[in-house]
Amino acid sequence: MDTGRYAKLFLSESKENLSEINAALLELERGGSDAAIARLFRAVHTMKGMGGAMGYTSVAELSHELETLLDKLRNSAIAVTRPMIDTLFAGVDALEQAVDAATSATPQQLDVSAVIERIRQAGQDGKPQTFIAESATASPPPKPEPETAPVPPPKATRQIRIDSKRLDTLMNVLGELVIARDRIQKIAERVGDPELLEATLRATQILGNLQNEVMTSRMVPVWQVFERFPRVVRDTAHSLGKEVDFKIEGRDIELDRSMLDEMGEPVLHLLRNALDHGIETPAEREKAGKTPSATLILTAERDRATVLIRVTDDGRGIDQSKVLPRAKKLGLVDKSTTTLTEQELVAIISRPGFSTADKVTAISGRGVGFDIVASRVRALGGSLEVHTDAGLGTAVSMRLPLTLAISRALLAKVEQETYAIPLTHVLETFSLSKPMLLESKGKPVVAIRDDLFPAIWLRERVGLPAPANPASGQVVLVELAERKAALIVDQFDGQQEIVVKQFDGVNGSRTLFSGATILGDGSPALIVDASSLL
Repeated sequence: MDTGRYAKLFLSESKENLSEINAALLELERGGSDAAIARLFRAVHTMKGMGGAMGYTSVAELSHELETLLDKLRNSAIAVTRPMIDTLFAGVDALEQAVDAATSATPQQLDVSAVIERIRQAGQDGKPQTFIAESATASPPPKPEPETAPVPPPKATRQIRIDSKRLDTLMNVLGELVIARDRIQKIAERVGDPELLEATLRATQILGNLQNEVMTSRMVPVWQVFERFPRVVRDTAHSLGKEVDFKIEGRDIELDRSMLDEMGEPVLHLLRNALDHGIETPAEREKAGKTPSATLILTAERDRATVLIRVTDDGRGIDQSKVLPRAKKLGLVDKSTTTLTEQELVAIISRPGFSTADKVTAISGRGVGFDIVASRVRALGGSLEVHTDAGLGTAVSMRLPLTLAISRALLAKVEQETYAIPLTHVLETFSLSKPMLLESKGKPVVAIRDDLFPAIWLRERVGLPAPANPASGQVVLVELAERKAALIVDQFDGQQEIVVKQFDGVNGSRTLFSGATILGDGSPALIVDASSLL
């Protein structure tokens, strides 16, 4: 039987089982009971069967030895010890490598004899268990429930596996349909034929339903990416000699599949930076009056049309006494600067090559971690926020759109060019009048209902000369996190659903735009990156 065509399905199901194995191992390490061992045994047993059916010898043999060891643990023949946990983790790592090797472009069977010997030795060296499992605690027998008429089981939901590339292709085609619809709508409005306008409206409604279904089918919960981080945090903390209580909140928050794939690396860098730079060793924490074990939290939450991914730790915080001298030495700030705002701090630590590490390690020190995070978040049309308190900890937040594909935007003109401003950052719009334009601390501001907001002329940001009459034009009150500003443009051109096209900016150019789109008349428009304005 040719099993090659089933390799992708095997790999997909193996990744799910390996995630379950790692999660159960972490639970067992934290003092888990028989339930964790049972989960481990079931997942490893499944891996053994799948590997044997596919003819992947290394996967099947390694799974068999792990299953034998877990069976001894399950039957209380040996004890759960630190060396035993480490052996199980090593076996799972080898199992993952064997799966990757067997399903690679050039399939091969890894030599896992050394790991198998270690697993067998662990099974021989173990001692009988002495701990009482959580499931063994006495509990009163359940009260009999009154007999009721049998309820028919709910009808099972049918599911199928689809290659994500097909969904990507479907979304690209849908994006082109949206552009074509907008062009037809413009033509219909220009012609003025009632029947054509009615048909266009009906097509718009159908396309809206189709768009909603496609978008929904691409939404997946963030736990599909988050589930691999507990193991990473555990291994990194152990290598650094630190104790960390890692928590994940908001696992069920959903993101577009393409967005989810892109955000994995930035989150990984933030977690590793927090572990290496932010969190102290147990001795340092006790000296500072803290608990020996630090708290590291990864959170996902919805905020209007965006998703907020936040990494929070209760470590030492970002030390400005280290950042500021380094920034002065590199010429990033003025020599007379004594303190940095959080916005300036983000800009500095996001610079390529900037690092305060005393030496280069396997985890950090080359100044690329935060730079990668900032670059990737900006490329995704999001923004980065940092809040830090010396001695108390740091919270780094990535604010990301729900999808990379289609969003609503406010179209604004400067001279003859049209720019798209994502509505997720737009609070209100106003017509600018002379009484609204004031000056505060030597800088222009716009007064809106007794509040003052920094005035930003888009024409100046794109390199055009200042307007002859600064008090003319339209105002867009934009918001990013807790910051707001008044963006001044020449005129508005309505709202529109835009198909976001990612692009790489010219090297050394201003980071003012996060992408581009095609308008209803076929002309291109650049998408304004709100984080570059504030």
